[in-house]
Amino acid sequence: MRRSLHFLFTLVPLVATAQSKPALPATFIVQGSLPASTAHMAYLYYKNGTQSIVDSAAVHAGRFQFKGKVPTLSQATLILPAPGTPVDRSPERLPVYLEKGTIKVSGSGQVVYAAVEGTPLNHESSSLAAQVQTFRKQLDALYAAYENLPAAGRDTPAAEAKLNQEATAIYEKRQQVYAAYLKAHPTNMYSLYVLESYVGPMPQASSYAALFEVLAPTVRNSPYGQVIQERIAQLQRVAVGAVAPDFSQASPDGKQLKLSDLRGKYVLIDFWASWCAPCRQENPNLVKLYTAYKAKGFTVLGVSLDNATQRAAWLKAIENDGLPWPQVSSLTKPNPVALTYGVNAIPQNFLLDPQGRILAINMRGEELSKKLAELLNKVN
Repeated sequence: MRRSLHFLFTLVPLVATAQSKPALPATFIVQGSLPASTAHMAYLYYKNGTQSIVDSAAVHAGRFQFKGKVPTLSQATLILPAPGTPVDRSPERLPVYLEKGTIKVSGSGQVVYAAVEGTPLNHESSSLAAQVQTFRKQLDALYAAYENLPAAGRDTPAAEAKLNQEATAIYEKRQQVYAAYLKAHPTNMYSLYVLESYVGPMPQASSYAALFEVLAPTVRNSPYGQVIQERIAQLQRVAVGAVAPDFSQASPDGKQLKLSDLRGKYVLIDFWASWCAPCRQENPNLVKLYTAYKAKGFTVLGVSLDNATQRAAWLKAIENDGLPWPQVSSLTKPNPVALTYGVNAIPQNFLLDPQGRILAINMRGEELSKKLAELLNKVN
């Protein structure tokens, strides 16, 4: 669990789009000034209607510029990867709202700490971001201090428990800031985006729905509010207590495997990929738990989010990590099963009972070990 809260602090959805009433295209300009940045290129991910756009611009002495048109307000993701870092794995990313006018991104070096000003929504976003940056910096410092500990003092259950306790306290303080904003600004459309920041990439249906109801009807029934309503409904279909939707995908040997084929066992649906470092770090723990409980009616079903060009890497990861349980993948982006289960970031998992009902979501490490012991140690 050591990395999970840090992951939630840094991960930003690649693209989130708000739909609004039809309007004339709005011309936006994004001007960046980050003198200490080492990036050579900047990337802007957003949607133009239904079309996904990936724009790029050269970075010279920390300066770059984008210009374009959008028919509706869109939340974009600005990424400035360090040299040698793949764009899709760079933590140097920042949400920017594309609206009419010149949007100015400024700071020293790291784009994640940059200020975004120049247009109304970006000003509102930047003001709130300034309040939560303190918590991000505290968490960065906490993890840096942990990594600098001698190995003997770092890789122990007590050290990890202390780290997780301190990280959780920082994370909860940030959540309180977001929740307070939502309650104080129920009629502000920007609150929809704050809600998305609050629930993060792995939202729980119950808390998502409860905070959504805090917002005014005009906000909830807005076009983007309706998008969120659909997301909540989708998450409720895969919430704890629901029967997991059945699916069928191909195993590495090309045979179709259905989730329902595993009925009668406790099943952990594990969404992962060969390129996902946190997933790979968790695999030894899963192998240990699978070995301990497979004779008592427990199995894992791996659902890989690798694409067709990564098939060899997927198979190599299965071999290198010694994963003995069934594996499937569509080898497409996106994976249809991930869409069905509302998976926007990995690792994610769903623990099912023998009847296929969802018992728990996103349990890993010691938490998963305790849950399986509770369920299966009484099995003869």
